[in-house]
Amino acid sequence: MATEDLDLPVPDSTLTILYPGFVAALLAGHRRRCEALTDQALGAGVPILALYQQLFQRALYQVGEEWEHNRISVGTEHLATAVVEGLLNRLYPRVIAPYRRGRRIIIGSVEGELHQVGAKMACDVFEMHGWEALYLGADTPTTELLRTVLELQPNAVGLSLSIDTHLDALHAALGLLRAAHPALPLLIGGQGLRRLGPTLTADPKVHYMADLDALERLVTRLDRDG
Repeated sequence: MATEDLDLPVPDSTLTILYPGFVAALLAGHRRRCEALTDQALGAGVPILALYQQLFQRALYQVGEEWEHNRISVGTEHLATAVVEGLLNRLYPRVIAPYRRGRRIIIGSVEGELHQVGAKMACDVFEMHGWEALYLGADTPTTELLRTVLELQPNAVGLSLSIDTHLDALHAALGLLRAAHPALPLLIGGQGLRRLGPTLTADPKVHYMADLDALERLVTRLDRDG
C-alpha cells in the first residue's frame, strides 16, 4: 500500500513542506531534528491535532509500510516510534485544557497489541476537551481492563488495534464490556481497523474512529449530549 493511499486528510502547505524532512529524520532516529521541525510547524500556526494526524501519524504509517515491505529493520521502526512518543510527551503541557469537565475515559491497547502511539494521541484529544484520560498501556489484559472499568466507572472506554491479527481479542473485549456495561460508549480505532472498523459498529454504542478528526467530532458530541 502506498503512503498516499492511507486515507489521511490532505496536509496544509506547512506540513507538506516539512513532511519529507520529518520522515527522513525519524527514520534516522534524529530526535532533535524532529523536535525542531515540530516547533517550526507550531510556530507557523499548525494546530496540535493537525500536527498529530498529518505529521506524526502519517509518518508512522509510512514507517510501518517500510517495515512491512522489509525496507527497514524492526529496530528502525521501534526507534521511530520512540521518537514520536517523546514528541507527544514534550507537547503534553500544551494539550491539557485549562478546565475539567468531570468526565473520564479509559483507553487501552487490546490484549496482545504492543503499539500504543495512536491510543496516546486519542487520550490527548480527550484531554484537550477537559476530560480525564487514563491510559492503561499496551497489551492490556482484558480481565484487567474489565476490573479497572468496574473500579473507576468511566464515562467511556476506548480500545486501540494496530495489527488486525489481534482482532479476536478486540471482539472478546467488546463483548465482555457490553455484557457488563450495556449503556457505556465504547470507542475503537487504530490502523488495524482501517478496513474492518465500520463493520463492528452494529451496536449504536460502539463508535469506530477512522481518524483523530472523527474522534474530535465524537468527543464534541459526547460533551454536548452529556
